[in-house]
Amino acid sequence: MLLSIIYWGIFLVAAFFVIVLLYKLWLMCNDVSSIKQQLVKNNDIETTIEFLLRIGEKERAKDLLLNRILTNESIFHREAEMTQDEKIEQVFRVYEEELKKLGYDVPMDAQGKTPTTN
Repeated sequence: MLLSIIYWGIFLVAAFFVIVLLYKLWLMCNDVSSIKQQLVKNNDIETTIEFLLRIGEKERAKDLLLNRILTNESIFHREAEMTQDEKIEQVFRVYEEELKKLGYDVPMDAQGKTPTTN
């Protein structure tokens, strides 16, 4: 009789701790989703790409960066005067760090070749 009371006490304490831990896990998951939403809404391209790479969404990060490059008119301020090679070099200079993180590499000779992925 005494032994069964002890077992029930241990069981109830363990059940209480499991419920508390599940609640804490649920709260932490909600925090992560709010942080993710804040980072994705943020216009900081480096932070967003870094975040997407850390969660394993490399293709989404590539799409985001390429979309940013195509819509960024300020890097081609004198587009009419630039050759194709100069445009590629300009993009690489402006987004060098992000392109390297995503596995893109611009050939050093830049003979009309576009960036390739590894």
